[in-house]
Amino acid sequence: MRSYIFVAALPLLSVVFASPVIHLPIFRSKVVARHIVDGRLIARGSGLESAHTLASSTIYLEDSEGLALVSSHNFTTVIVGGTSGSKTSTLIAAWGSQPIYSLGSSAGYILGVPEYTYAPFAFPDVDASKLPLQVCTFVYAEPSSFSTNFTMLERYSFVVGSFASQLNLGDAITELCVRVGEAPSSTSAAPGGSQPSNFPVFGNGSGEGSSTASVPTVTSVGPSANPAPVSSQGNTGGNTSGREASSAVAPSSVRSSDGPVASASQAPATSTPVIAPVPTSSSSSAVQPSSGPAPSAFPRQSSAPAATSSTSDSVSPTSSSLITHSASASSSAMGNVPSSTVAPVAPSTSSLAVMSSAPGTSSTSSASANVTVSSSTAAVASSMSAISGSSSSVSASVSVTASASASSVAPSVSASATLAGPNPAYQTTVSFSGKTYINKGLVGFGAIEGDAVDSYGETIGSLGSAIHLQSFQRDADGSYSGVMVTQPDRGHNTDTTTDYISRRHLISFKLNPYYGNTSLEYQAAKSSFTLKYESTVRYFEADETPTTGLDPTTFRNGSIPQPIASQSYNHISSDPEGLVILADGSSWVSDEYGPYIWKYSAEGILLDTIVPPKAVLPYKNGTLYFSAESEDGPDTGRVPNQGFEGLTVSPDGKTLYALMQSGLTQDLDSNDEGRYARMFVYDISGSPTLKHSYVVKLPVTNGKGKTLAQSDVLYLSEDTLMLLSRDGKGNGDDDSESKHKDFMLFNFDGATDLVNAEYTDGVKPVSPKGVLDSSIVAAEPIEFIDMIDEVQLKRFGLHNAGDFDVSLINGKWESAAIASVQDPEYPNDYFLFSFSDNDFITTNGFEAGENYVDGYGSTLDNQALVWRITLP
Repeated sequence: MRSYIFVAALPLLSVVFASPVIHLPIFRSKVVARHIVDGRLIARGSGLESAHTLASSTIYLEDSEGLALVSSHNFTTVIVGGTSGSKTSTLIAAWGSQPIYSLGSSAGYILGVPEYTYAPFAFPDVDASKLPLQVCTFVYAEPSSFSTNFTMLERYSFVVGSFASQLNLGDAITELCVRVGEAPSSTSAAPGGSQPSNFPVFGNGSGEGSSTASVPTVTSVGPSANPAPVSSQGNTGGNTSGREASSAVAPSSVRSSDGPVASASQAPATSTPVIAPVPTSSSSSAVQPSSGPAPSAFPRQSSAPAATSSTSDSVSPTSSSLITHSASASSSAMGNVPSSTVAPVAPSTSSLAVMSSAPGTSSTSSASANVTVSSSTAAVASSMSAISGSSSSVSASVSVTASASASSVAPSVSASATLAGPNPAYQTTVSFSGKTYINKGLVGFGAIEGDAVDSYGETIGSLGSAIHLQSFQRDADGSYSGVMVTQPDRGHNTDTTTDYISRRHLISFKLNPYYGNTSLEYQAAKSSFTLKYESTVRYFEADETPTTGLDPTTFRNGSIPQPIASQSYNHISSDPEGLVILADGSSWVSDEYGPYIWKYSAEGILLDTIVPPKAVLPYKNGTLYFSAESEDGPDTGRVPNQGFEGLTVSPDGKTLYALMQSGLTQDLDSNDEGRYARMFVYDISGSPTLKHSYVVKLPVTNGKGKTLAQSDVLYLSEDTLMLLSRDGKGNGDDDSESKHKDFMLFNFDGATDLVNAEYTDGVKPVSPKGVLDSSIVAAEPIEFIDMIDEVQLKRFGLHNAGDFDVSLINGKWESAAIASVQDPEYPNDYFLFSFSDNDFITTNGFEAGENYVDGYGSTLDNQALVWRITLP
């Protein structure tokens, strides 16, 4: 239930030095601290610059008076708040053992993800009549003897100095206090304009909503954002290019170079920091401030409730959740994390991150063990020699058997009962490269409404462009819960591209595997995989310039010619597709515009860029030509909207695989079909280095021989990768009948390595006029899972072809992630997750400061499917 009893984002009045909170003396001269809110500087040192919302949980530290901070320093951060006139404070959050990360020479440092959580972030209830509210942040350098097992009993009547003393922290090295808010006044003017009365009602944190409704007038604060440029013209039309990303947990067959890897239950825990707190389905539906990755360096992240869009100087009403919504410790996104527990996600994991939380917080199930999952924290991969191009054989023996039939499904009726395990009648088996792979059928279906909004008030869409399984646990009742990181692409672009800031969302879920024969109705089927929006992290450059989804009409001069919207709007144009998140919280994001591969910090700050070989970069008349919307494409390099689509990483986090969606411009046939896609393998253990370059032969349609572009790639083992290949037909397309949506298996046995060759370093085609060069052997995937199996779809209230209704399967499926079933009787069984890309199609959308109605004429759910599979 939404309530707006007070204006949304409240003006910041002043920096306050006479604080109502009780604390020990501090030494301000040691370190300069800054608060960052949604990319805007609130306060620096003792001077106020601008702001439009409450103080965030983030502290940005800078060298001061010759003091150099080093990576060996850890810090404890304590945030407290109090209403006007209060003599005591309320504990908002407290974190410990936060390492610092340098942003480069003279750029300062960011506090990283904490190892200890003394109190998860939760704003107190605030009575509007008692405003203004003061928020103070204290940062302590941790000595070697500080305490890590202190229990927080009360959030109210909190004394900062007493807390620091009990932890043996000494004095704070820096403090920052801000006073925010003022009592509501019906006569107060809105100096910067107001929100229109028909502004959409924002989400409540559960991914629900957003019908158009009236909200209170909101005061605008701070300088106006740069106006957005006129969008480049263009129409993606019926483009079926996919947008994906992968998250892999290595199956048990993976071995390290030193021998077999111990099971997860035997693997030693590490101090690898968690990427973000793990929300659960039981958390409050209210949008929580800083409920995302904690602490983030730039609270423009999802944890920060909505801010103004880059094209408007009005404040977003979502900030009202800071004042009007209850945010107790138990309802915080961090409040349901079991203390220091680890559980297996894949039997072969050799390194697991420990999740710590505040003592006293409860888990969804006391019998459950929780784990932070990263594609780089599973088994250690063996050496890359296994994929050398010197192997002699390229085609593996393949056999497929299927025993499911349409007759095995009962007529559609209401059903609640389920079998104890997979039905053998639904099982299909594939033999690939001498090993057996089993698809045991669909076990889950979920969806988030297509008009739901995120914490910035913008439409949640395109969830399936990329996913990463961040956490996963088996609960005491046999169900599963966890958090999926989803990454949308460039935003709504049916008519033209928009100034949409790239981002990723945290979606908590509950998986209740359904093994029954009875066909469920669509709405009932969604209960098998319930999804709940939690928070958002947006992508920025180090100087706080946000990315944009606008078509890149030019590029920025420099050591890396980044594609930008225009010379007058110098923002990196980003169409993010692939996503992998490493153990340290950093991530690699592949892109279609460049196509580049960007590295971001856990807080969404751009750290590094992989520029692909010349063969891939789009050139026209000898000049880089990044536009994906103009009628004329490049002469060589990536085809528009067919850049890096698939991205996956080895379990040790050292080897990155990037796959083009289809063939390069120089490899197209006379019908502009590109069947021969390029895959590049990078060593990312240090400075990224290209180690291998291969060709992957994509499938084609049976009728017209059109290339079926790939939408994701997923690491399974050192000798097997999984490919998601599909057409774009289904919901969201003008043809409801899909003919091909498959998960496929492939490897590089016998494939030709083209690294350091003219095919890679130059623009020599591998398939002149569409015919593969006779000197090149390509990797050739074979089918594993038919995603549009009518028998399986019907069990979950879905269908392929026929009416364009809500239960029609979406056209674009672009992501994959796996996790162990955690069943000792089936140690090699995994859940395979895939989310769809709904292209932000809705009749009730909001993006980049504007409402929109998609011309498709309906609202598409963000659909998600789960299979159970057995891997060798």
